[in-house]
Amino acid sequence: MTEVFYYAEANIACMLILGLILIKINQGIDRQFSTIVIRRMIVVMMGYFLSDAIWIFFECGVFPASKYGMYVATIIPYGFLVGCGYWWFVYCELLRQNKSITSKSVRVKSAIPMFVAIALIVFGSFNGVIFYFDNTNTLVYGPLYAVLLMIPGGYMFYSSVMGFYRVYTQERYLDNSLFFVIGIFPILPVTCGALQAIFIKIPIMCYGATLSVLLVYLTSIENLVSMDSLTQVNNRHQLQRYLMKKIKTPTPGLSLYLMIIDVDHFKEINDTYGHVEGDKALIRVATAMKEACQAHRNRFFVSRFGGDEFIIIAETEYKGEVNWLSDKIRSNVRMLNEKAGAPYDLSVCVGIAEYDYSAPVPIPSLIARADTDLYHMKHERNR
Repeated sequence: MTEVFYYAEANIACMLILGLILIKINQGIDRQFSTIVIRRMIVVMMGYFLSDAIWIFFECGVFPASKYGMYVATIIPYGFLVGCGYWWFVYCELLRQNKSITSKSVRVKSAIPMFVAIALIVFGSFNGVIFYFDNTNTLVYGPLYAVLLMIPGGYMFYSSVMGFYRVYTQERYLDNSLFFVIGIFPILPVTCGALQAIFIKIPIMCYGATLSVLLVYLTSIENLVSMDSLTQVNNRHQLQRYLMKKIKTPTPGLSLYLMIIDVDHFKEINDTYGHVEGDKALIRVATAMKEACQAHRNRFFVSRFGGDEFIIIAETEYKGEVNWLSDKIRSNVRMLNEKAGAPYDLSVCVGIAEYDYSAPVPIPSLIARADTDLYHMKHERNR
């Protein structure tokens, strides 16, 4: 009897932990659709923990129930479990910037496996193909039980594969840790779920799922702290971390360059057209930089240094590629500004400095070298 209450207490404790995370999310100012989705997933997971805590009382005879009541008490947790897999899939697609998932029709199509799983649970259980209770009211798994588990597992497996894929193709360094966590997210709940299927009365699943959600939440918070809220690129703090890493561990065959990008006459844009228009100009410049870096995402690091200055850390085989990137950024800025129909000209200057691994210098000195090159470029253009 003691183990029954321990099982229930473990689920309730995990539910309270998720409740605290939910409160913190609700208190935040972030109201993106991805935030709404992660809230829904946490609520569904809390429903699973609560229903699982209630199930153990029926399973062990603490709460008397008919065989029909036993089926209902067992079906409900499985329904919540499938829902968790679906909402996690939607959340990961939003993080991958899959715009189609914001469409209700696409989400309904994506939910078809979930609906199939729920139908299997409801109708297959009473037919004994998913699970059934023998004459002693002992739970016995049916021949299609594995198929049922494959549906939420399939949602998480797909999200895991795409998460690991984005680790190596994402241009924003700050997102790498989040996509890596997405990749490993299913490992804990799936492993713990498999163990709990064997040791059915040991509360393993709730611990694995809670730890995974906690890891995702903490990583998301760290990324928010490391992102420039206006331009959605890495901020100065993340720049320092990334550059220190590259200085300490050079990539064989590649040279390291620091490019500093400065917006021409930005003060005049702010003074003449207002700070709102100035913010739009900065967003266009950041977009131009990200689009220019698409060709080699994992070799270019884009960040906002402060004010109207941006920094790109580039690893290339030769300097000509950096010069090409500089020209591409300037071209993109002009094109995006014309497309936006802005009432002013928007252009940038780019200063470049190569890091010499044989004669290392502090980061401020490297930035100063690029800044000097930037000054010379501005001087040449104003002559």
